[in-house]
Amino acid sequence: KDATTVEFETNSVSLSIKMATGSDNNYEFEPLQNKIVPKESSFEVLSTKIEIRMKKAVPGQRWEHLEVPDEEQAKNKAAGLGTSRKGVSWDSIAADAERETKLKPSEQNVNELFQSIYKDADEDTRRAMMKSYIESNGTSLSTDWKSVGKGPVETLPPVDAVAKPYDR
Repeated sequence: KDATTVEFETNSVSLSIKMATGSDNNYEFEPLQNKIVPKESSFEVLSTKIEIRMKKAVPGQRWEHLEVPDEEQAKNKAAGLGTSRKGVSWDSIAADAERETKLKPSEQNVNELFQSIYKDADEDTRRAMMKSYIESNGTSLSTDWKSVGKGPVETLPPVDAVAKPYDR
C-alpha cells in the first residue's frame, strides 16, 4: 500500500507502483474518454490487484473506452487539441512479474526435494501427502497414510500466526 500512488485529475489518472525488485511501474491514463470527479474517486490496494474507482462527472454516462481511442486522439491533435500519452512497457511488466515469482535457490531445493519424494513414493504416501497438505491448508505435509487416513488433518499455522477460514 505504501508503494502505490494514484493521482486523479479531471481528464486523467496516474498510477505509480514501486515494485519489490526496486523498479518503478508508472501508468498514465490520459486523456480519459470522459471527465471524472477527482475528489470522489478512490483506490484500494488488495493482495492480488489495485482497484481504482472513478466517479463519473456525468452520472449514467456510458464509456466505450477508458481512454480516448487513438483515432480520436489523432483528430484532436489535428484540431490543435493536445493530448499526451505515455506508453506502457508490457515486456518490462512481464519481466518484473517473472522475477518476482521465480523461486529463490533455497526454495528451489525444498521444492525439488518434495517433488522427488512424491514422484518416487508409493500410492499411500502420495495420498497422505495430498490429503495432509490440502486439509491443513498448506501447513502440514505428511507421508504417513496410517496417521493421516484416520481423520481430518489439523491446520497448524506458524507461531504468532492465526489461521483464518477461506469463507470469510
